[in-house]
Amino acid sequence: MNKVETMNIDNLVKAGWNYKTDGTEEQINKLIKSIKYDDSAGIIAVRKLNDKYEVIDGNHRLEALQRIGWQQIQVENFGDISKAKAIIIARRRNHVWFDDDLKAFSDLIKNDVLPEIDTDTLKDILPDTPDEIDNLVNFGNFDWEEPIEKEPKDDDGKKTIVVKVDESVYQMWQDWVKWCAEQTDYKSEPEAFEYLIIEAKNGQK
Repeated sequence: MNKVETMNIDNLVKAGWNYKTDGTEEQINKLIKSIKYDDSAGIIAVRKLNDKYEVIDGNHRLEALQRIGWQQIQVENFGDISKAKAIIIARRRNHVWFDDDLKAFSDLIKNDVLPEIDTDTLKDILPDTPDEIDNLVNFGNFDWEEPIEKEPKDDDGKKTIVVKVDESVYQMWQDWVKWCAEQTDYKSEPEAFEYLIIEAKNGQK
């Protein structure tokens, strides 16, 4: 049976096979702030490796803790298991099993979190980028008093949709179009809109 125990950080080593990216200095510093804010780094998963313990899940946290100067951390010790088993454990723990319901999360941020924790603090301690946090705060800020205008079909058989939004939502749209142009095969605004609808529908499944 696996057990949780306290280990000296000096006895822990990073997994040389870790398939996650190293992370930028900004990401590591954000993780450091997050750990300090909670005074907790969670429980790191390890396996026995010669005279040390290899970190299966928590390599970035280990680096952050070493920089902070912590001496000990709680770990879940999987004992003397194979590298194959360690890789599978890492994958299952690091993989995102379920999609976020962005509207539900946005409502929680606005209604429950922001009255207690300001956005600047959230940008320091959450893994989300500052733009993503701003988008969550502004999520759903459509003026539903302004109707969506549906014009007749164009000559090519496609409909034109006109939506009036405030400045923050418009900026989110511009960021989305730019991201699509850089990261996908969608290069025009209509194509970016199509991709947005597809992603929204997939998120509902």
